[in-house]
Amino acid sequence: MLDTTRERILEAATAIIRERGPEGLTVEAAADRAGVSRKTVYNHFDGKYALIDVAAAAWMDGLLADLGVIAADASLPFVTKLNAIVERAYAELKNQRRAGAAGSMAASLDLPGFRADLQARLHDFIAGIVQDAIDEGLVRDDFDARRLTYVIINIVSGLAVLAGIEDEPFTRVDILTDSLKALVGGILTPTGAEAMRGSPLLG
Repeated sequence: MLDTTRERILEAATAIIRERGPEGLTVEAAADRAGVSRKTVYNHFDGKYALIDVAAAAWMDGLLADLGVIAADASLPFVTKLNAIVERAYAELKNQRRAGAAGSMAASLDLPGFRADLQARLHDFIAGIVQDAIDEGLVRDDFDARRLTYVIINIVSGLAVLAGIEDEPFTRVDILTDSLKALVGGILTPTGAEAMRGSPLLG
């Protein structure tokens, strides 16, 4: 049976981290937001840092589950998958942008191994999408599947830690769009370019 109290506490902790960053999370704040006592929080979690660990893992699991569903859908062609993944990434980046820099889960959580785990888990489904695109003849022969996978991961990971653009007239979403335009425009075969005609990604 689902432990709804534990889930409620975790949802409260995640919301606080998104709004105020990890430094804004306390056991008392999580308890108040979840409508439980401090003792109840300690019955489910060892303390603030355990809450942060579980919230980060839950955020990552949710994001990767969403992207994994897209990647695993054999009925979707490469272009559709890429656009769907970009849209999901846009949504996450926009949500984090609205929450402010302190509330950005990916940017503000710098837990030991967190980024490495995220990169490792991203690798598998991105590699599958890249290989499918190569098999369909959409990607030029001079691009290696393994290296191209890491290029895409590098773009995603770099956006998560990109700093110093707060005063610029563009956002991380704009950087993501330009990065993918440059990448996709450079790797596609004529068949791939034709398949992408009219795509908002290259529009």
